[in-house]
Amino acid sequence: MKHNLIILLGVQGSGKGTVAKELLSIYKDRNTDIKYVETGAIFRRELKAETELGKTAAEYMQKGLLVPDDLTFKIVQTELATGADILTDGFPRNRAQAKMLVDWAAENNFTTKVVLLHITREMAEQRILKRISQGAGRADDNDPTAVAKRLDTYYAETEPMEEYLRNAPGIEFLTVDGGRAEEVVLTDILSKLGITATPEQFDAAISITKFAWGETRPSQ
Repeated sequence: MKHNLIILLGVQGSGKGTVAKELLSIYKDRNTDIKYVETGAIFRRELKAETELGKTAAEYMQKGLLVPDDLTFKIVQTELATGADILTDGFPRNRAQAKMLVDWAAENNFTTKVVLLHITREMAEQRILKRISQGAGRADDNDPTAVAKRLDTYYAETEPMEEYLRNAPGIEFLTVDGGRAEEVVLTDILSKLGITATPEQFDAAISITKFAWGETRPSQ
């Protein structure tokens, strides 16, 4: 059976984390296996366990250096499995990592589907500020300079990666307007991915997420 590799892309504030939780909820309710690959959690685990990969990564991080792409992929690869669909959040971050992941997927007979949650930079900044006002987000989200630097880095790294993924053979690249209401965005994503969900499964997925879209949720 051929499985799907679903890559979630989007700037901070685009709703990747929310969409990931919703998709995981729907997969669980449909009794369908899916492996969730979240790079931050994987790195924290490797560092805490002081594995050889974790120790090597720590050496770069302690020097203030970026962890090389090949080492990053080796760490992520510890969580990749071939017996179920895979959902990635936060990886890949650049063109080199994207190529490694796409090559791995092709070698292991996966269908790669990229979902880009597109929002404007202005909306990203507004959503980040809103999360801070609600007591959520990152510790440095209340620093406009830090936020601007992160966004600059994101756009500089991801534009070449998006271009590669759009044109790589055998990849379904799906762009979703993330500036709409949460329910509308999830409906669009499910349709584009070809995933069916009952009304009960859809409502359950929406109910478990903290609404951070920046608009008022439509009345039920």
